Amino acid sequence: MRAPRRAALAGFLALALGAGSASPSLAGQARRPRAGDPLALVGELRPYRAALHVHTTFSTGELTHEEVVSKAKAAGIEIVAFTDHELIRMAWGPPPFRNLFSYGMDYRPSVLAIGVDTYFNTIEKLQRENPTMILIPGIETAPFYYVSGNPILGELTIHDWRRHILILGMGREAVKRLPVPNNGLSSRYFSVLLPGWLFFVGAAFFSLLLLIYRGWIRWLSVAMLLVSLLGAIDAHPFKSSPFSSYLGDQGARPYQEIINYAEENGGFALWAHQGSLLAEQKTGRATLKTPPHARMLLETVNFWGFDAIYEDNFTESNPGQEWDKYLVGYVNGMRPRPVWAYGGVDFHSESELGGKKRLTDIQNVFLMDEASEDAFFRALVNGRFYVVRGYTPARLQMDYFRVTSPDRRATGTYGADLQFEGPPRVEFQVSAQDGSSVSVKAELIRMGRVIRTFEGATPFKVEFTDQDSIPFNRFYYRLDVKVSRSEHIVTNPVFIRR
Repeated sequence: MRAPRRAALAGFLALALGAGSASPSLAGQARRPRAGDPLALVGELRPYRAALHVHTTFSTGELTHEEVVSKAKAAGIEIVAFTDHELIRMAWGPPPFRNLFSYGMDYRPSVLAIGVDTYFNTIEKLQRENPTMILIPGIETAPFYYVSGNPILGELTIHDWRRHILILGMGREAVKRLPVPNNGLSSRYFSVLLPGWLFFVGAAFFSLLLLIYRGWIRWLSVAMLLVSLLGAIDAHPFKSSPFSSYLGDQGARPYQEIINYAEENGGFALWAHQGSLLAEQKTGRATLKTPPHARMLLETVNFWGFDAIYEDNFTESNPGQEWDKYLVGYVNGMRPRPVWAYGGVDFHSESELGGKKRLTDIQNVFLMDEASEDAFFRALVNGRFYVVRGYTPARLQMDYFRVTSPDRRATGTYGADLQFEGPPRVEFQVSAQDGSSVSVKAELIRMGRVIRTFEGATPFKVEFTDQDSIPFNRFYYRLDVKVSRSEHIVTNPVFIRR
């Protein structure tokens, strides 16, 4: 496991202790990057553009890793997070022994099917060949699905398979052991699954005792023994997931399990496309159904981010919705750490969306002190980035966004946690990448409410002092800037404490 990944386990501690800036450090090899340590900076912060959530021919993409890197480099993208699917494998079995007699099918290639080592080796080779870029091997997981109906009758429905979580920064051995359905044998849940297995083992021993009798009792014991042995095989305690796909919706537990696993193994879990992305799709003899699941952002903890902008019906980053509810819970001490907004391009090929899809459509702009994997993860952990969606040369960009104290001794940008008294001063400037003049509307959001709306033409500069009587000891500001829904910026918040 590489040092940035081993360093991952304590990144939120300084946030809880009240860091005075958003300049993090790598303060030891057994911890996550820590916020607020000025010794971390190797050089001045500068923006690095990143494409997060990218697929290749290892799963549902049509381009190889090499082709993706070539297109990214040509477009000025310096960071690519590859997130091919771990498995695209589903199974169904008839009752009562649904696992023993199940039929599984790989619908597309996947990392676990092709080989985790091959996947990592491919990306690491490209990294050596492209030292000016940062290439991150990640995984898109489907932690759980449940089934209803019967494929024999053409009525099989696979529910919630598209509730996906991205995991970045986790080592290859941990990826091989991912606790997801149909991932081979595992001893991870032995103690959890053991009682069910022991029930059938006990029944088998009891039926052996009955064999001493003659007549119908012996025949009954033989039948019991056969059923018990089949049941013991079906209920064996070496499954890769403790959650049965035949027991219906199991709430947030399967997703919290994969988040916890990523946390234990130095990974960074990010919720992906919580909206209606392909809510219903016919696949062979089955129908995939995954309704919007924004509520999962409030029912799980310890993930690092969520998909704030993607090419579908996203609502979670709208003022007052799930993201703000989570952040308000954090500043009120009800959540262990904040979660950050990222943008998932979910890139598969340029033939998507009628040939209009590009790797550059949704970008994450990280403020980093150097071009390294370590710097990327420090910026990710500390929320030191913003998200932009755009399809024209006039794509928006944040020239700066900062909150300062009245005496200007405390100042911070995305992800910062400041402490001062007096009215905060919010300053930002938005421009178009090609230098053109476009009309924008910027909403300043405090604790989930839009407190001011500013309108103007790029380059658009605002200096605003919040003179409101603020009834909070801790609060935050964030920006939502739009030309339209397709030309859009979401910034990560700046936190203030009195």
